[in-house]
Amino acid sequence: MIDTHAHLHFPQFDADREEVIKECEEKLDAVITVGCDLEDSKKAIEVASSGKNIYASVGIHPHEARNYSEKDYERLLEVAKSSARVVALGEMGLDFYRNFSPKEKQYEVFAMQVEAAKELGLPVIIHTRSAAREMAEFIRSEFKGEVRGVIHCFSGERELLEAALDEGLYVSYAGPVTYPKNEALRETLKYVPSSRLLVETDSPYLAPQPVRGRRNKPTYVAYTAKAIADYLGLSFTDVDRITTVNAKRLFNLPLTPEEEKERLVYPVAGRLYINLTTRCPCSCKFCFRGSEDYVLGYNLNLKREPIAEEYMYRIKNPKVYDEIVFCGYGEPFERFEELKKVAQWIKKFSKDTPVRVDTCGLAYLITGREDLLEELKGLVDSFSVSVNAGTPEEYYRVVNPSFGKGSWESLIKFIKDAKSKGFKVQITAVDYPGFNRKAFEELARELGVPYRIRPFKRFKKWEG
Repeated sequence: MIDTHAHLHFPQFDADREEVIKECEEKLDAVITVGCDLEDSKKAIEVASSGKNIYASVGIHPHEARNYSEKDYERLLEVAKSSARVVALGEMGLDFYRNFSPKEKQYEVFAMQVEAAKELGLPVIIHTRSAAREMAEFIRSEFKGEVRGVIHCFSGERELLEAALDEGLYVSYAGPVTYPKNEALRETLKYVPSSRLLVETDSPYLAPQPVRGRRNKPTYVAYTAKAIADYLGLSFTDVDRITTVNAKRLFNLPLTPEEEKERLVYPVAGRLYINLTTRCPCSCKFCFRGSEDYVLGYNLNLKREPIAEEYMYRIKNPKVYDEIVFCGYGEPFERFEELKKVAQWIKKFSKDTPVRVDTCGLAYLITGREDLLEELKGLVDSFSVSVNAGTPEEYYRVVNPSFGKGSWESLIKFIKDAKSKGFKVQITAVDYPGFNRKAFEELARELGVPYRIRPFKRFKKWEG
């Protein structure tokens, strides 16, 4: 696990800093100790240099902006370039809660640091307090896809969250997400793509609920991760993997071979998912495919299409999973024969393990066959069909099936046929802007199948 925001160089750690760093080296992949002005950043670099997995950021906190100006640009660059342990600029931003610095000074120094980040090619660590609207406006007007970064210690403002995700920024949660009264903050977790989620401590401040009242320290990031896992229905290991990979990718820390490799199968929360292909006949407006290789901390962008036996080898023991799901980067029916072979192998060794296929529902058009459901009897137990619309007009506008006219009718026929042949069938949709929920719910009633509406997760690939 990586604590993406701590202050190990602060006085609160003077008495036992060596012990805390040793604990970080033993229990964490990395810690980023974050500077708050240029002199403070030099201390952060010094502390980072004393630990094997400690890194530093160089920045000017909005509280300190009153002491700086655009004339300090070269000094900022000099400090940032002084050590290979520097992996980011920040923390920087806007703080209108205490207003220790005039607002115009905060904007000036923030903009200066953003320009430095562009020049150095470093990500930024953004501090916001009582300035969500202003920060959202700044990000939309100034970043323009040219700056990577993270909203540090996100406090739940939806306007800021949307602006950050629209710019491809990451969102980091700290101890407050564990506090019982912060249900609204936890709810925002549902709208953050897995590839944009980070965790932090902001130690020595904001200790998580189980250790609230104590001095916070980097290893307590585990409490925050556990709270996030519980809320999202994931395992602790899932959140550990997701946030560690995300932190490494944002801050240009080396990925392990295991983290880099393309995943044919991948476990999440007791289920095993099978990634057969990157191909899909649909181009849904909200889909990440083609823009993001990593989903739930796994690299799912296959460079080749493996044979069925390679999946069997990696599944090993089907009995240990609550469910096995054909769901990866693309549409499983694009490789119907491999799907069938792998499903046969699963049921041979574990008849009781449920097998589900997550599909766009265009199996008949993909394969050119309308008898394939007969071949899946006894091999597949259920289908989850991504319809994402309640009417044909909405379907063609949002889903953009490559088969064009007739796709909606084929989709509906597949759902009806699967239900009539005894398969469990659920239809799903993403609650994208303009989604006609009422029409979708009516469609589910007409088809006589349950439905699920997933939160819309804004996403933009960083193009810099």
